[in-house]
Amino acid sequence: MSDKSDREVLEMFLSYDLSSPHEIFDKFMTLDDAQYYEYQDEPSCVYVPGRRTDRVLLAAHADTVFGFRGRHKIIHDEDEDIYISGEPDEGIGADDRAGCAILWLLRNSGHSLIITNGEEAGSIGSRDIRDFHKKIFDELNDHNYIIEFDRRDKSDYKVYDIPVTDEFKNFIEINTGYKEPEKFSSTDITVLCDKICGVNLSIGYYYEHTELEHLKFHEWQDTLNLARKMLEPEQRKYLL
Repeated sequence: MSDKSDREVLEMFLSYDLSSPHEIFDKFMTLDDAQYYEYQDEPSCVYVPGRRTDRVLLAAHADTVFGFRGRHKIIHDEDEDIYISGEPDEGIGADDRAGCAILWLLRNSGHSLIITNGEEAGSIGSRDIRDFHKKIFDELNDHNYIIEFDRRDKSDYKVYDIPVTDEFKNFIEINTGYKEPEKFSSTDITVLCDKICGVNLSIGYYYEHTELEHLKFHEWQDTLNLARKMLEPEQRKYLL
């Protein structure tokens, strides 16, 4: 386990090059058993299989909508404990670098990790896995369920149009206290969930895709700690 605090890990991931997924992918490729997938010379995902027999698939995406290259300056407003961008006309890329930071902090949980590319352009990386890497797509759907960390605000969960069971929704609500505001939009789980249920959880960012984007640290950490607690006991499978 890293000796870095949750905050230090978050700040590290927020500072990475916003214009490319490669720094994020390179970081996760340092983990044992990490696998890199691409299609037509474009990165699709990094997958790190977990070692638990009851493993859950944890998901985030490495791409952002912003084009800033090099180390991204972020500012910590200590009074409000939020992170904002120090670069003109750029957000902080918390959508979804904050989710990637959570996956890094859960890397020793025994559960599997998938970090995708192209979510902001229609979940391109997830579609590549579904359409061109069937073996790994089937392995992903052999997990017990999927949690994605890529939702704005606090205390929300979304399952979109995935036909999850009421039992799975009750499981999420009981373990998080979060509520589903509506079912509109989509993200990687709407592509990846073929046989198993999946959910997207709030991680405390606001005004994504704009220069006003900011992240409330304690809301991000609340979801991280809920996930730590929820994923520790034996997990059951939730099929569609």
